[in-house]
Amino acid sequence: MASNYGIEKVLKSEHVLFKEGEPGDEMYLIKSGRIKIIKKVGDEVKVLAVLKEGDFFGEMSIIDGSPRSATAISDGESHLITFDKKAMKKKMGEEPLIEYIVTELTVRLRRADEQIKYLMIKSLKKRLIAFLITKSEESGVKQDDGTIVIDLDYSFEEMSSILGIKKVKLKNFIEELVKANLINVQDGKMYIKTIASLEDYLRYVSLKEKFGE
Repeated sequence: MASNYGIEKVLKSEHVLFKEGEPGDEMYLIKSGRIKIIKKVGDEVKVLAVLKEGDFFGEMSIIDGSPRSATAISDGESHLITFDKKAMKKKMGEEPLIEYIVTELTVRLRRADEQIKYLMIKSLKKRLIAFLITKSEESGVKQDDGTIVIDLDYSFEEMSSILGIKKVKLKNFIEELVKANLINVQDGKMYIKTIASLEDYLRYVSLKEKFGE
């Protein structure tokens, strides 16, 4: 159904509107009902927010082209108004200052969203490993020998701030990963042996912490 603003969409209870990692070309305004925003953190699924009438969401993907940062599920029957990417970009293009402000806000929200995701992992070592796995998947470049190269824009200070890990402890964790032959750091780049090896090590750390060894 069309409205003066966009296309109306009716969702049944527990309908998955979009999943984390999917491309996004629409944003949404909640006309009625509720939408749960959930995210997988380690082995757990966390509810980040429950949005209600008048709230909007999904705007970051259509502004910066990044994949959905979380999953959206209807909590009961919900009525939404959708705005597609093309129409939003056209409107923003008519107001360069607004486009600049919205784009900058989106970048900041992405950074905050990323930081929250890692800070929700209680174990500091697991937090770092999860960060490296995500970076490998999102921006890593696979070499002929299977090694994945991450071009790190972060200094230890920035990584420490993002992950909430003290600089000294962060360096110690990274040295442990180097000694375990899982990563190597050279000339501002990090070389990951394989994502699978990091995932295996993450499971090992989880079991070790679980049994208090």
